[in-house]
Amino acid sequence: MKWYKVSTSFVFLFSNYQTLAILSTSLDFAHNFLNVSQVEVQDLAVSGSNRKNYRLVLTNGNRFILTENDFVAENRTFFYLSRIWNQQGIQVPKLLAVNSTETCYLQEDLGNIDLLGVLQNEGYTESVFEIYAKSIMHLAQMQIQLKRQIDYTQCYDFQVFDQKVVQNDMFYFKNFFLDRLDLPYKKEALIAEITTLATHIQDLPADYFLYRDFQARNIMLKDRQPYFIDFQGGMKGFLGYDLVSLLYQAKAQLPQEWKTRLTQIYFDIFVEQEKVPRSVLEQGYKYALIVRFYQLLGAYGLRGLVERKTHFLESIQLHLQHMHLLTDRGYLEEFPYLKQLNNLLTSPEIMEKVKQFKP
Repeated sequence: MKWYKVSTSFVFLFSNYQTLAILSTSLDFAHNFLNVSQVEVQDLAVSGSNRKNYRLVLTNGNRFILTENDFVAENRTFFYLSRIWNQQGIQVPKLLAVNSTETCYLQEDLGNIDLLGVLQNEGYTESVFEIYAKSIMHLAQMQIQLKRQIDYTQCYDFQVFDQKVVQNDMFYFKNFFLDRLDLPYKKEALIAEITTLATHIQDLPADYFLYRDFQARNIMLKDRQPYFIDFQGGMKGFLGYDLVSLLYQAKAQLPQEWKTRLTQIYFDIFVEQEKVPRSVLEQGYKYALIVRFYQLLGAYGLRGLVERKTHFLESIQLHLQHMHLLTDRGYLEEFPYLKQLNNLLTSPEIMEKVKQFKP
């Protein structure tokens, strides 16, 4: 353990000082807010984000999460959505304080237990299924509850999941997966079908908050109750995308029977409470599955093939095992070139290419 002095009256204790890159201004901010004499700082693992998170442990046992992020626009979206979530009683961490430059903030600490960790530790038990079901129900109720509460001009990335977002996601796949693996493909044919897919999604009703990254690592559990984190990438969008994001998370490998039951739960809520036709939900699910599957290959490609992060290299291999579902279910019949490309992606040769990339 090593000590870092901010002033004569305030000291931080680091367990891994040599690798900790926390800014002195962040420590000053924490000092002023917490008003205590001693804090232990723990560096939290970085995944797919550029944000830096630290756990602050006080001598009385109280804990807080300190986040540093220079991307102020992203932070402002997070602050805005956090306020609305808390006002509406939705289970998210409480935002406690923001520094004057909006590059650092303190939140409630929900602990270390997330839904994916519980699944991996406990397996595919009915008890774990119930947490998944509760998370799905909370998602649906949140989307219904916030339907008219959000000012989407506050969203920093995109305001609506429209053609631009689909094109962005599909080009992510092109740039960070196809190109990174140096796979041959017909650019004109691919772009034409991306445009068609984007048009279909543009035509779907976009009336609800779309979380964007609703997956089990972003569902924290406190007393086995789900709390949502990392929702600042959200926007207005169609139903189905968030459901697909949770059900087809590569590391989770959920049984098909679970996926069927959870989909039914989600659909029933919107059919009964919002009178959304089941056909609209099924169409949204279909197009969400297509764009999400390719978007994930792009995201995993960036973090895995480019940045060589172990978690994402492993996720690519797991996710490739899902890709056959798009052709097995006939979802790509109206996209013949994507179907051809998908057959390539599910071949043993592609898996071997991916395995050549090491952390």
